Amino acid sequence: MASEPRARHWIRLGFVRLILPLLIIALAAGGYIWLTQTGPTPPRADVAERAWRVDTAVVEPGTHQPRLTLTGEVENPDRLLINAPLTARVARLPVADGDAVEQGDLLVALDPADYEPPLRRAEANLADLQAQIQEARRAYQSDQQALEIEQALVDTAQRSLERTLTLQSDELASPSEVESNRDALNQARLALNTREERVATFDARLASLQARRKAAEADVRSARRDARRSRVEAPGAGIITGREVATGERISTSQALLTFLPRDGFEVRALIPNQRAEPLLRALARDEHPTAEAQLLGGTVALRLMRLGGSASARGVTGLFQFEAPDRSLRPGEVIRMELRMPAMPDTIAVPQSALYGNDRVYRVRDDRLERVAVEHLGTTRVDGTERALIRSGALTAGDRIATTQLPNAVEGLRVQPADDDGASP
Repeated sequence: MASEPRARHWIRLGFVRLILPLLIIALAAGGYIWLTQTGPTPPRADVAERAWRVDTAVVEPGTHQPRLTLTGEVENPDRLLINAPLTARVARLPVADGDAVEQGDLLVALDPADYEPPLRRAEANLADLQAQIQEARRAYQSDQQALEIEQALVDTAQRSLERTLTLQSDELASPSEVESNRDALNQARLALNTREERVATFDARLASLQARRKAAEADVRSARRDARRSRVEAPGAGIITGREVATGERISTSQALLTFLPRDGFEVRALIPNQRAEPLLRALARDEHPTAEAQLLGGTVALRLMRLGGSASARGVTGLFQFEAPDRSLRPGEVIRMELRMPAMPDTIAVPQSALYGNDRVYRVRDDRLERVAVEHLGTTRVDGTERALIRSGALTAGDRIATTQLPNAVEGLRVQPADDDGASP
């Protein structure tokens, strides 16, 4: 029985130890709440919105000449492929691939031993036919003269036969004399017929000889042409490329020897976007040829747009440019960057390059806030020697101010402070 009071004592002691800490915590929390609710309220601080300092430019629409950057490839459509005129040996080949030559410079010379014999045979055949024609004409004149004589001989033989027949009727001539005179008449007639045949066929024989002479003359011209072509000279200033043979090599007819690129035949082919082609077509129709500049081997070269290609694609149309002053540095296949001066365009705006965002928008500054404006980028232009971006937009009017400072966080409604606004606080 004595153990029961002791157990109740320990229970009461444990309960006190559990409740007491909780009571202390509750009192502390209540005191903190009372102090925060009854204490003084601190003033509330307002966070000021930041204004980004930007440079601005005033919109001034006007007429400007855009510059379009293009990538072109140098070509030479007037290239001349030189082939062998005949089967021969290469006697001289003084040029190599890449050599620059002037008009009249020797390119290839063939061995004369290969083309002179055919030329001599053709000339001899022609001379023989000319001699035959002259001989035929002299024989014709002789036949005409002999024809009269032989006609007289026939007449004489006819009269002699008639007299002999008369004498035979008077029994003053023998039959053998009659037969002898008749044979003489037949011989005279046969000779006359042969002569007449030669005279009658002279025109045909002369025409045949003249036809053979024309063929011989053609052979001579062909042989002389081959002889002339055996020595190939540069038709003008240009560059040698694609040499296919070497000195001493035996070549066959029509075999490729080398390629000649005339200096004046170089041009540049560049792809022009479809939306830029229309003003160029109108300029070309007015016989105006927009100019371009390109950097080539450290120097600036001038080009002129001559025409646009006959076909187009989704990417654009090919522009064909001619060099104003081609030089020895030009090589086919070379890729160059060029700036094309487009025809002048009205109602365009020249702005600093930094004013463009994404190539299709700018930000107008109105009431110290940014307003996004969609624009059409037309290329670049130069204003007082400074390169500017050229844009066009119906939403921009004269006097508007646009931001020219590139802001990485530029968005619609961003607060800004124009740099020339002296009244704004920093």
